[in-house]
Amino acid sequence: MKKAILFSCIMLAVAITTTTTASAQPPRIAIEVIIGTRPPAPNEAQLMRGEEAKHPNITQAMHDIEGAMKRLHEAPDDFGGHKGQAESDLKQAYISLRKALYFRLYQDTH
Repeated sequence: MKKAILFSCIMLAVAITTTTTASAQPPRIAIEVIIGTRPPAPNEAQLMRGEEAKHPNITQAMHDIEGAMKRLHEAPDDFGGHKGQAESDLKQAYISLRKALYFRLYQDTH
């Protein structure tokens, strides 16, 4: 009986410690989501929508870059190789904006 009570107390202590530790960490999203290599999970998408609502200017800039990337991609010429460079630059600018927007959800350590 004493072993059962001791075991229960230990399990309760572990559960409380785990819950306290887990809730102390700020919400995070993965870098793969930010750079676009995987779609966000539902909880990540919810966090992202919250940040987008708080920062409409950055969100609008991201939409503008998306539109520019689409129009540039559909352009009929390669413009002497400059089209590819411009596409690459726009993609990097888009990723930089995403890192800025979601900075509180992902602490950039690079």
